[in-house]
Amino acid sequence: MPDYIFMLESRLSPEQLKALNRVQQAAQDAGLNVYLVGGAVRDLMTGSPIRDLDFTLEGNPLRLARRLAGDDAQRLDLNERRQTAELVLADGVRLSLEAARNEFFRQPGKPPEVRPAPVMEDLRRRDFSVNAMGISLTPGSRGLLLDPTNGLADLESRELRLLHNYSFLHDPVRLLRLVRFATRLGFRPEARTKELFETALARDYQDYILPEALGREAEEIAREENSIAGLKALAERELLAVFHPHLQKRKPDYDGLAKWQKYRQLAEAAGYRFDPVAAAFYYLRRRLKSAAQKRLLRNLALKKDQIKQALGLEREAKKILKLLARQRTGGPRQTYALLTPVPVGLLVFVLAEYSHKQKIQSKIYNYLFKYRPLRGRLPVRELQLMGVPPGPKFDQILEKYFEAQLDGKLRGRADQLRFLRKLAGLPKPKPAPAPKPKKPAKGAKPAPLGGAEGAAPPAAAAPAKPPAAAAKPAAAAPPPAQPVKPPAKKPQPKPRAKSKEKSRAKKKRRR
Repeated sequence: MPDYIFMLESRLSPEQLKALNRVQQAAQDAGLNVYLVGGAVRDLMTGSPIRDLDFTLEGNPLRLARRLAGDDAQRLDLNERRQTAELVLADGVRLSLEAARNEFFRQPGKPPEVRPAPVMEDLRRRDFSVNAMGISLTPGSRGLLLDPTNGLADLESRELRLLHNYSFLHDPVRLLRLVRFATRLGFRPEARTKELFETALARDYQDYILPEALGREAEEIAREENSIAGLKALAERELLAVFHPHLQKRKPDYDGLAKWQKYRQLAEAAGYRFDPVAAAFYYLRRRLKSAAQKRLLRNLALKKDQIKQALGLEREAKKILKLLARQRTGGPRQTYALLTPVPVGLLVFVLAEYSHKQKIQSKIYNYLFKYRPLRGRLPVRELQLMGVPPGPKFDQILEKYFEAQLDGKLRGRADQLRFLRKLAGLPKPKPAPAPKPKKPAKGAKPAPLGGAEGAAPPAAAAPAKPPAAAAKPAAAAPPPAQPVKPPAKKPQPKPRAKSKEKSRAKKKRRR
């Protein structure tokens, strides 16, 4: 049996794993059973990236959500009637907390009546079998897979199977969800599901989608890794008109969306996390007239701050352009100071939308992928090992070190450590003492101090060999070589001295 907890710990990001442990501990403290359900379990089984964490609790999740959000959550949406909470934590992790429930639909296109139910009934009421699985996080059953509708088998056969015959009638937004899952996962609807889908479209069930449900589905499409494929699949089924009647004819700005998607993936690969919804909505409505754009956003039942952000995206991008265009001097340090307060999602949008402005591109690109990563590689550990205690001085040293890195003053590792010691007020480290000469082995005669006169200087010492094994005694060292004597010269015969008598005799003959 697979170890699903180990699989989760291996696949979740550090931030997601921290959030999962927080939810698990908070539910345990409150005495509530908690389960990881839906898309996170499906993506865990298929090996797809796990984007959001959806939890079902047997009890009221709203108080738990408030406690988890604390004071630093980016977003917290509570729905008292449906007993659901959606929140975005400070580190960007998206969570959904829901009470285990059953839903009863009295009329198409109207909100359902909600009643508490055990977790197994909650799973059976869902749309497709692949989304109806859960993993228990409750002590005593932690790691247990819940699969009441045999969704694991449908994952293996790569099929989307509707759980109820009236599912599209009760909640028509599932028509859009079927198209999205089929596009993302590459699954095909099984025969009965496909027949029900075609029947629902023929009867115009899509006209009864609730605005809130349509807005949530539009956000999910915007967060897809390949939202273009999802939008084109909806266009093939003439379902883009549910967002706005003119959108089916005018079409989204696919070229702009493709360029933005490229920079978004680049930023996410570098570890940045941001909400892509505002930028994706910009390209979705870009080809519509101004009045039609506002109507489209109202059709999605977005909140006022979300509409304001979506409509003001281009205006905020132009502010960034002016800010960087005015920067004449200052170099990397000033660029870093100017762009640090700007949201990453807005910078990615500027990269995509104004790619023809090379100087602006270069500054933003260097900030995101060169300057800002330096902040995460500050030598905190090295400074601690040098004995500098945490405090204002510690932070000041790191800040000066970071500024020196931005200015390009620190090249190599030795240069960085030298600069760090200087900032910490530490003396230069003493040079290591020279190694002592090795004592000769027992029984070996000392080597001569000098060679013969005129001999070549001794060669560099070879590296010492490891000592011989104890079983064999070491051989005695050979005696030192004696200097070679030059060969003796042979004495040359001396010329014989001429006697005085012979010289006189010669003189007489000449006379």
